[in-house]
Amino acid sequence: MDAFAAALNEVLTDTYHSILRTEEEALRKSGQIHLSIKEIHLIEAVGKGGKQGRTVSEIAIAMNITRSTATVAINKLEKSGYLEKQPGDEDGRTVRVTLTRSGKRIDHFHRLYHYNMVTKIVEDLTKTEKDSLFQGIQKLNEFLKKSLGEKK
Repeated sequence: MDAFAAALNEVLTDTYHSILRTEEEALRKSGQIHLSIKEIHLIEAVGKGGKQGRTVSEIAIAMNITRSTATVAINKLEKSGYLEKQPGDEDGRTVRVTLTRSGKRIDHFHRLYHYNMVTKIVEDLTKTEKDSLFQGIQKLNEFLKKSLGEKK
């Protein structure tokens, strides 16, 4: 590995861990949210389904977890009052998961956190730097998805 590749590897690894730590710290500082990052990301996945919500299978695919793992997490968050399950319109076997008022509050907090983070990151960048950053991260994401056998 050449010096650039080694430095890039170090920065990527450190950045990944820093994002997770700052997100956890923001939750801790709120004093009102006592959920794990994984639970918040599950709430986010449900929130992306809008008012109609998502099926358990859709949530599992979005989070890259098994359906049974998603079911356990959904049941826990339902008992805690963040999610609710309703029969789907398609057939009696389908269950749609939606956010409760508390779940919407958590989802809003999480989206606001990401908005503030991204806004602060780019506020002092030139248009050229923004374009380069975006293109570089986009290529990284494409590489990772291809490595996982996913499509763009």
